[in-house]
Amino acid sequence: MIRVAGIKDLDSINYLGNLFNDNFIKTYNINEYLNNNNYIILVNEDEIINGLMIVYKNIDYYELEAIITDPLYRNKKIATNLLNYLINNYLKTNDIILLEVAENNINAISLYKKFNFDVINIRKKYYKSIDAYIMKRVI
Repeated sequence: MIRVAGIKDLDSINYLGNLFNDNFIKTYNINEYLNNNNYIILVNEDEIINGLMIVYKNIDYYELEAIITDPLYRNKKIATNLLNYLINNYLKTNDIILLEVAENNINAISLYKKFNFDVINIRKKYYKSIDAYIMKRVI
C-alpha cells in the first residue's frame, strides 16, 4: 500500500534514509518536510516502511529528491510503484519532473529511463569524483 507519510513514520523514514545516506537526518529534516506543503513523501508499507519517495513541489516543476528502498526489499518493484503512484495521483499533462542521479547508479538510471526520463545535463564531479546526471521528464 502506498500512502502519504505522517509524523508517526518519522523514525522509520530516518532509519531507511540512513541506509541511503549517512547524513540523511542532517540533509533531510523530515520533520519539517512533513509539515511543509511543498513536499510529498510517499511510503510503501508492508507492515514496515520498505520504500519511500521524497518530492519537492516547486512553482513550475517537481523535483524528485530521493527514492529509497530497503535493501531487503529491492527488486520487488517498490520504486516503480512509487513513481507510478506519483505520476498517476499528483501530476498532470505538461508537468515537469527533474532529478539528479550519480552516473554510476546504473539501477536508478535504468528505472528512470523506463519512465522516459532523459539526461539533460551533467554536473561534473558532483559526488566527489563521480558525475551527476540531471534528468527530466515532461508528463
